[in-house]
Amino acid sequence: MSEENQKQSAVAVSHRKDADGICSGALVAHLTGAKIYLTDYGDMVETLSGIGKADDYYISDLGLNKNTFGGFVEQIERLSSFGRIHYFDHHPMSEEFRKRLDATGMEITHSVEECASVLVYRRYEQQLKSSPQMKIAASCGAITDYMDLQPFAKKIIASFDRQFLLYEATVLAFTIASVGRGSEDSNSRLVEIAEEIASGRFPHEIKRASEYAQSYAQRSAELISSAKKYGKKVGDNFAYMITRESSTGNVANFLVGAFDVPVGVAIREEEPGFYEISTRSTEESKHDLGKIIGRITTKLGASGGGHPHASGARIQRSQLEEFLRLFSDELSANE
Repeated sequence: MSEENQKQSAVAVSHRKDADGICSGALVAHLTGAKIYLTDYGDMVETLSGIGKADDYYISDLGLNKNTFGGFVEQIERLSSFGRIHYFDHHPMSEEFRKRLDATGMEITHSVEECASVLVYRRYEQQLKSSPQMKIAASCGAITDYMDLQPFAKKIIASFDRQFLLYEATVLAFTIASVGRGSEDSNSRLVEIAEEIASGRFPHEIKRASEYAQSYAQRSAELISSAKKYGKKVGDNFAYMITRESSTGNVANFLVGAFDVPVGVAIREEEPGFYEISTRSTEESKHDLGKIIGRITTKLGASGGGHPHASGARIQRSQLEEFLRLFSDELSANE
């Protein structure tokens, strides 16, 4: 029987690039026994199109933009003919998008005030609060997404020793980054990590977590040096660097420190002919990177978006020069 025809009780589709996405999927799987699928903004429509019948679909930490929205709604309408759709996200959402999503009948839990894993935890707190591991998973999502000072996140984080949580969050983030640098089966290993968290393991208990975290800590030390050596500063606004590193968000942060600029831009050729771009900014920066990237990718016919201090895009390789020009113009206009 094909996956399209075989009905499952629950499916969790979440962002694969960071701890918030992986933890939000893990929380759902812990609660429902859902099969976990991990994907990224640029290929989530393709991932959804390959998923068959289920009673419930939980989609988390996958923000939408004008280039992905149509395909996303099409898949939601298809899947909703089989079961209920539950959508958790914290990326900015236009009023137009919200109205169209509401019209599909899906259950939407959306807020820019908390990260996705905290939104999932808060929604199902009564069922999850008996498991400290799940509260820690939500805390890790908040810490690694730089949303640990938000009201509900701050409340659950206060339940634990902060140093312990910072350690757990770092181990998880470094493990994800290290696995992401691996071979073509890295996605399946990331799914295994999500499943380990869903089973009740602490991040430090994940198989080979110490080895992965130590490896990426060493890699991070090397990246601090290479960011200064190979990065390029553009005026006083930002610095950028083309890298092979999978955790482009970390590289972008290193560029901020290396060049003492408010914004860092890391660029990686994820597949031939396409660049994955991550941008990061300091808390003091007044630039809203999510909105800036949204405007630029719309102009380029690409995909992208995010938060005020962390956002990403996927563009064609031939568009890089134009992307950097538009990005520089946006930062200059918003000074």
